[in-house]
Amino acid sequence: MVTSKMKKTLKTLTLLALLSLMLAACMPEPQHISLTAHDIHWDVQELHVQANRPVELTLYNHGALDHALRIPALDVDVLLSPGDVEIVTFTIDHATTIEFICSIPGHDEAGMVGHIIVSP
Repeated sequence: MVTSKMKKTLKTLTLLALLSLMLAACMPEPQHISLTAHDIHWDVQELHVQANRPVELTLYNHGALDHALRIPALDVDVLLSPGDVEIVTFTIDHATTIEFICSIPGHDEAGMVGHIIVSP
């Protein structure tokens, strides 16, 4: 037998499920971008993203040397051995330009430097 308390609970659960779906639909889709390390350069020097939208950055090391992505402004520091693939996620809340480097000694001086350009 279905009681009035059970009906009320079912209505509440249904409402919560609908609200969850509505909130999920409002969340911005992540931006999927990639950055590949070679010996001794990045495949791109600029990454373009939008502010207030999650970023999923896939890192590849196609070189024979270790490489380490460092993004000081985002507190990101990822070591990549040859053949490694790593995923870093972040969201930047304002328009800006952020530098990234390979922090292996001598690599940034050799040109492994780039920028994340964040548009509003």
